[in-house]
Amino acid sequence: MNFRRIISGLGVASLIIAGSTYFSSCTPMITEEQKMQLNELRNKEKSLTEAIQQKKSDKSKLESELSSRQSELKKCTDEKDYITKKVGAWPNIWPDWKPPVPEAAPEQK
Repeated sequence: MNFRRIISGLGVASLIIAGSTYFSSCTPMITEEQKMQLNELRNKEKSLTEAIQQKKSDKSKLESELSSRQSELKKCTDEKDYITKKVGAWPNIWPDWKPPVPEAAPEQK
């Protein structure tokens, strides 16, 4: 029983040592071509990010202009409705004002 334990312990230890040696001896190196590709991708990312920011600012400008145009339209529509209502009641545009009734002149004989 002890013999099996010793063998399995040595086996695990040797696997750990062999694995660490394998992984530490082979350091990943980036080639010049990969560096150029990485730099190119970073430049593309930067330009795309700037384009996105520009489009966002354009969008906000257009939205503010649209809202101002919509407020102008609402104002014009309100004025048109007011005028249409007054024209519809033409003879009596000012309902709270009554013209003075001319007094009849006394009869002379």
